[in-house]
Amino acid sequence: MDKHTIRWFDRYLKGIDNGVDRDPEVRNYAMGAVGEEGAPGNVWRSSSRWPLTDTPTSYYLRTGDKLATKPSEEAVESSSLKADPDNPAKIPAGGFPGGKDARDFEKQANVLTYTTDVLTEPVEWTGRVQAELFIESSAKDTDFIVRISDVYPDGRSILIMDYIRRARYRDGYDKEVFLEPGKVAKIAFDVANLSQIFNRGHRIRVTVASTGAPFYEVNPNTGEPLTIEPPPKKVVATNVIEHSKANASRIIAPVRVILPQKPERSR
Repeated sequence: MDKHTIRWFDRYLKGIDNGVDRDPEVRNYAMGAVGEEGAPGNVWRSSSRWPLTDTPTSYYLRTGDKLATKPSEEAVESSSLKADPDNPAKIPAGGFPGGKDARDFEKQANVLTYTTDVLTEPVEWTGRVQAELFIESSAKDTDFIVRISDVYPDGRSILIMDYIRRARYRDGYDKEVFLEPGKVAKIAFDVANLSQIFNRGHRIRVTVASTGAPFYEVNPNTGEPLTIEPPPKKVVATNVIEHSKANASRIIAPVRVILPQKPERSR
């Protein structure tokens, strides 16, 4: 139990006037590189508001496995993958498998990765991360999984966050809107909130897939009513992620200016 929790219990269970009720309303932990001396991050911060002040910054998914802050100028640019319900990519986990090397998932067939160049300076993301994908599919319904990783200089891809969106619910969970083959659709969703400082010498990676079993239940891709038991009818979906100038798939990250770290005062 950390000192802040103990102070809270002291105030509200023991009646000690220790000032905890006058502390800033928000405390967040800014994660950083592990095992690197002098790496920024790995500190608690206090603030009077959330989200913190940030600059929404677009990271565009580009062909050639690139993640860049500039969109493509090409009229036609895309990547594709298949969603095969009988042969899904594997995420062998019963809970969020973060904090570990994700390369075993990333190297599987039908898993796409997009990675920045090596960072020359630390980059901080603190706040809500959003995905905005422009897609096409041969199926009426399919899934899109987005993952964010911190890639260390030795190649480890440490998973920080991920989320999935089922295409039929892209306009909200209160209605179903099915895909039309050959027609581009926009799928936008929140990936998660985080506070992460990617250190100098690291890279930022976005991974996109349409399957990740058994952690994510496989979509039969038919658009038919979903059932508890796997349905007998399934189809293999060919999914296209658009990277063109007109349909620039991207991640919108809450980038903050990195200020000198000040350790919290002990109370």
